[in-house]
Amino acid sequence: MEKSISRSKYILIALVILVPMIILLFAGCEQTGKMIESIEKTNTVGNIDTYTITYTDGTTYEFTIENGTDGADATANIQDIYSVAVENGYSGTILEFISSYLQVETDDTAATSLALLPSVTVKAPYTRTITQPVLVDGMLQIITYDQEVTSAGSGVIYKLDKSTGDAYIITNYHVVYANDNQNDNKISDSITVTLYGSSEDIPAEYVGGSMTYDIAVLRVENSELLQESSAQAISFVDSDIINVGETAIAVGNPQGLGISATSGIVSVDSEYISMTAVDEVSQVTFRVIRVDTAINSGNSGGGLFNKNGELIGIVNARMSNTSIENIAYAIPANIAISVADNIIDNANDDLDGVQKFVIGVSVVGENSRAVYDTETATTQIVEDAVINEITSGSLAESAGLSVGDVINSIAINYTTYDITRHFQVTDRMLTVRAGESVVINYTRDGTEGSVTFTADALNFTTIA
Repeated sequence: MEKSISRSKYILIALVILVPMIILLFAGCEQTGKMIESIEKTNTVGNIDTYTITYTDGTTYEFTIENGTDGADATANIQDIYSVAVENGYSGTILEFISSYLQVETDDTAATSLALLPSVTVKAPYTRTITQPVLVDGMLQIITYDQEVTSAGSGVIYKLDKSTGDAYIITNYHVVYANDNQNDNKISDSITVTLYGSSEDIPAEYVGGSMTYDIAVLRVENSELLQESSAQAISFVDSDIINVGETAIAVGNPQGLGISATSGIVSVDSEYISMTAVDEVSQVTFRVIRVDTAINSGNSGGGLFNKNGELIGIVNARMSNTSIENIAYAIPANIAISVADNIIDNANDDLDGVQKFVIGVSVVGENSRAVYDTETATTQIVEDAVINEITSGSLAESAGLSVGDVINSIAINYTTYDITRHFQVTDRMLTVRAGESVVINYTRDGTEGSVTFTADALNFTTIA
C-alpha cells in the first residue's frame, strides 16, 4: 500500500509472482555404464513426436511421445524422458536425472502475461482531520483542517462476467481501510480500480472485508471498459500443496506508479507472522507463504502466481529492516478465496464480516515430517492434526470427540477433504454454510470413527 504512514515493523504490501516456461537442454555427465550424450526430437508425424537418445558409445534408442492436437509445437516433458531412461538402464531418481542430464532455462514471459490480465491497481481516497500547533502573531494556537489522502494498492479479479461488465475483486483490507479516515467504518467510499494497460479508473464498491484475515472484496458493475477489455479472472491452485522453490511472481502497484512484476521463489510454504493490525490497536496473526520476491509499498492486495500463471497467494506484508533482504509474505490462495467467498455469500444475507463455523476444538500438528515424492521430485511436509483442547458445552464435546483424536478428513456437504496439516481443519470451517452437513473422520487409539454435524446458524461466529 502506498501511503506515507508506517504502521508497524512490517510494511503491509502486495505482490505478484512471475511464472516461468521451462525449456529443456540436455548435456552428458559422468555416469557408470554407457552415458546419454543427447536427446533430441528427430521427427513429427501428426501429433506423434519421435525422440532419439544418443549414447556416448555411439548407440541410439528411439521413443515416441503423443502430444495431442498440438504435437508439432509440443516437447516431451521431464517425466516422459525419465521413464524412457529408466527403461534403458538408468537407476537414479528423477531429481538425480534432472541434475545429471538437464539444464533448465526459465522465461517468465508467458506466466507473467497470464498474471497481468486479472491484475488491477486500487485507489482508495479518504479524508482525515489534521490537528497541529502554529504560531499566530507570536502566540501558539492549535488549528484543525481536513486533508485528502489516497491509499494506493493492488488487487486481482476473482469473478468476472464480461457480458455485463460485472466483477468481484480481491484486495487487502488494509488497502481500503484507514484508521484516520473520517468515515465511521474507516473504509474509503470512493474506491476505483484500473486494469493493466489502461489509464481509466473504474468505480468499485466495497462489499465487505476482514481485518483478521486482511482480505477485502470489491465489486464492479456495468463497466463498459471491463466488457471491452482483455481482462480475465484469476485461475488458482490448492495452496496447501505448493512447494518450496516454486517460482513466485508478484504483480502489483509499487509506489502507486502502476502495475509491474517481480519474480522469486517460495521460501517457506506455510508459517505464521504477528503484527499490529491496521486499526493500530489490535494484534493479528496471519498464516502466510514466505517468498524472496521483491515487494514494495503499493503491492498490497496483488497476486502471487506460480509457473503456470495461477494464483497461489495474495501478498500482504514484508519485513522492513536494514539487516533483512527479500523476506515477503502472501496470504495463501486457499484462505484468500475461502474468505472472499464467505464475504460475498454473507453480504447477500446482510451479514458483516466473515462467518466461521465453530465446533469447539483446538488442533495442533504432531509428528511433523518431510515426505519426498520421487515421481514429482518434490518434498511436502505432513503432520498429524491432533485435538488438544475441547470447549466445554461445544458441538465437539456433545458429539463425543476427545483430546488426542487425530483428524483424518473433513467432509463438507459430501465433498471429502483429507487433512495432512493441522491448519486445514480451521481453514475448512471458513467454507461451511448454514444448513450444510459436516462429517469429521478421526482415529482414536488406532480405531477410526466419525461424527456428523449440521451447521446451525447459532454455531457460527463473526470474525471482523
